[in-house]
Amino acid sequence: MAVRPPSLRARLAATALMVSTLTSVVLVIGVQALLARSNDASVDSRLTARNAAAAATVVVRDGQVHVLEQSATTLDQNVWVYDTQGRLVEGSQPTGTLGDEVTALSDSTTQQRVITDDVSLLARPVVRAGEQVATVVTAADLEPYERAEQHSLWLSILLGAVTVVVATLAAWVAAGRSLRQVQAMADLADEWREHDPAGRFDPGPGGDEIAHLGRTLDRMLDRIGDALAAERRLTDEIAHELRTPLAVVLAEADLARRTATADQREELDSIYTAALRMRDSIDTMLTVARAHAGAAGRATVGEVMASLGLDATPYDDEVLAAPVAPLAAAVRPLLDNAEVHGSGNPRVEVSREGRTIVIAVVDDGPGVAADDVETVFTPGHTTSAEGSGLGLALARRMARAVGGDLVARPGPGGRFEVRVPAR
Repeated sequence: MAVRPPSLRARLAATALMVSTLTSVVLVIGVQALLARSNDASVDSRLTARNAAAAATVVVRDGQVHVLEQSATTLDQNVWVYDTQGRLVEGSQPTGTLGDEVTALSDSTTQQRVITDDVSLLARPVVRAGEQVATVVTAADLEPYERAEQHSLWLSILLGAVTVVVATLAAWVAAGRSLRQVQAMADLADEWREHDPAGRFDPGPGGDEIAHLGRTLDRMLDRIGDALAAERRLTDEIAHELRTPLAVVLAEADLARRTATADQREELDSIYTAALRMRDSIDTMLTVARAHAGAAGRATVGEVMASLGLDATPYDDEVLAAPVAPLAAAVRPLLDNAEVHGSGNPRVEVSREGRTIVIAVVDDGPGVAADDVETVFTPGHTTSAEGSGLGLALARRMARAVGGDLVARPGPGGRFEVRVPAR
């Protein structure tokens, strides 16, 4: 089973989802990196300030290190002062892993920074008169900063997820509103195809890209209409120009047949038959031209059947969005084809599929192979020694001229369906 590709609306929403997700991830990472850097700077600043404040209270008296008393007690928290012999001069003796780290820093001769067990330590020597007299070690608890980073991370993730959802929904809604205009234009074009080939979008001056698209399509439709009109005029003129000399050929051939010998009559019959076939082809060309010219009208299936000499009674209620002439011209070659390839008793079936009327011509002949369902409509393709290969091609053109189509169904027994929009 073929996988249906995603709609344009879904692709736009998916693009918005990917872009907003990537942007949110980059922002979350960036915010966390900036917050971590800010916290590190804050901790460093706090440790340095406290260490400097504690170092300012260190004095040397009689060769001994002393710490001046301070009115503020904050310097006593997580601050240790050691003399050069590693003796603790100020601060309570730390214990555990923290105590080991502080003790290891007590004899530092240079500034050192150590992080252990969510605690940041800073050791700086105290110098008096160009000589180190003590070492001050300060500590800062990192847990509040880490907790703030965690809260910020979860908040950033939540805001990023909300942003992704909102951006995706906004893209879905915006794409839906824009594409509804395109869908309305497509529906309008389908309506024109069936009922008003001369219709135009006419969005007026200004507007957005959709209005610009409408004006562009209107110009394209004008050019197509002009080209089709020129083609119709040329076809009509050629057909009319050919009918006069062809009528002379038919008349002369018929007259010659009446007075010809038996040997001459066979050749004249071939000429007369070929001329008749040419006249039918010209009539079909004229019918196509008139159908393309927008011979707007409607017909019942019964009227089409009656024009073909078939029983019309059961089909009077089925109304087609097309005139009788081109439809009859599309079905007639199918009946002739069924006569040639079947046993001479073709069957016509009429059914309805939604807004489409299906007129099927069925015979008991060999049918059409699955590989040939399109080839049989190629001009010049024929399996009959006497055929020209134009009947099915012209029949399909007739059906499409009025907004319908002609298709062949594979399988044993020939089945050709003329599919026409219902009124």
